[in-house]
Amino acid sequence: MHWTGDMRMWQGNTRKVLALLLALAVAVSMFGLVGCGDDDADTEDTDTTSTEGTTETIKIGVATSLTGGLADYGFAAAEALKIAAVDFSGFEIDGVTYEIELIIKDDKGEPAEAPVVAQQLLDEGVVAVIGCLTSGNTKASLPIYQAAGIPLISGSATRPDLTELDFENFFRTCLRDDLQGAAIGEWAVELGSEKVVVMDDRGDYSVALADEVIKTLDAAGVEVSREEGQEGDVDFSAQVNNIKAFAPDTVIFTGYHREAGLLFKQLVEAGVEAQFMGGDGIKSNDIGDEAGGAENVEGALCTFGGFAQENMPGYTAFADAFMAATGKEAGPYAENNYDALGAVVAAMQLAGSTEGADIIDALHEVEYDGVQGALTFDSIGDVAVPGGGGTELIPRFEYKSGVWEFIE
Repeated sequence: MHWTGDMRMWQGNTRKVLALLLALAVAVSMFGLVGCGDDDADTEDTDTTSTEGTTETIKIGVATSLTGGLADYGFAAAEALKIAAVDFSGFEIDGVTYEIELIIKDDKGEPAEAPVVAQQLLDEGVVAVIGCLTSGNTKASLPIYQAAGIPLISGSATRPDLTELDFENFFRTCLRDDLQGAAIGEWAVELGSEKVVVMDDRGDYSVALADEVIKTLDAAGVEVSREEGQEGDVDFSAQVNNIKAFAPDTVIFTGYHREAGLLFKQLVEAGVEAQFMGGDGIKSNDIGDEAGGAENVEGALCTFGGFAQENMPGYTAFADAFMAATGKEAGPYAENNYDALGAVVAAMQLAGSTEGADIIDALHEVEYDGVQGALTFDSIGDVAVPGGGGTELIPRFEYKSGVWEFIE
């Protein structure tokens, strides 16, 4: 049994901004969406009865990073989910209309905070959680959600083994880093790299991505030197000295943009001339400021752990909606988070239930038409790509004049 998309969510309401199958939907939806840029997408947690039937409020948790070094990613996730909460509210199960109340918590991007946030969300009575933003926080909180029978669906946790740890309640709408790591390595080989430094920040995401990059480089016969930093470091002088002595033609940093910016700045100041590269963790336009100026990042390359936005059937409408609601461009993984909530709602309708165990079972069967296209999940919770696909799915970007530009 598969849910193919209850199009009532996408029609008949000027607040519904992403009617993917109707060419005129953007014009209709944008009128209503301007009003959904409020601080909260919450509604009162009360039940009301009208001539149209019963309306109930259902709580969906959001575990993301609103402060700390990844606050820009967390903002994109939270705002996308506020839009989604408006769009998907009003869905029906057995004659009951459900309005979505988001319970948004800040885990600061720190794995030690993730279990605390998880317990807070459970105490609030959420039936599902969208998150976490990072792989480390996801791994730290998964046992708590599993024990409570609550589905956790992430739009950005890309570490490969997260879906191989026997947590049947975990799903993700992004691609895995074994695919992205191979894509980075292949790209470096295409560029003619012969000596490459791969540097991680010792975090769950960064180490796993670096491991995958090195596998591909080793297989291609590239000489590799590995360096380690630490998330939160500001002085990379020891690593810079080692890198300079190795004289690489390419430096690949697999951590996040704050540390990447500082590293690239210090490498430039040390006179290291190399191609700078990274994964989705560095794909923030803030990296120019963090590097002491966009010129220190000019020409850097990165990949992304999701489908190319240019190939997403609903991305233009979504990006317009995000801009209307926030006044800003949609940040990394915004669309993945939107689709995470859409998939949860689709699963509830498929299951005919708002119970966690039923939602989990239904997520393994659901077919959801979202911003990214038609999505399903495989047996372990990874997003399944129609027709399969390899590293060609991973989009590429170049940093030019202060922004990351998609490479066709």
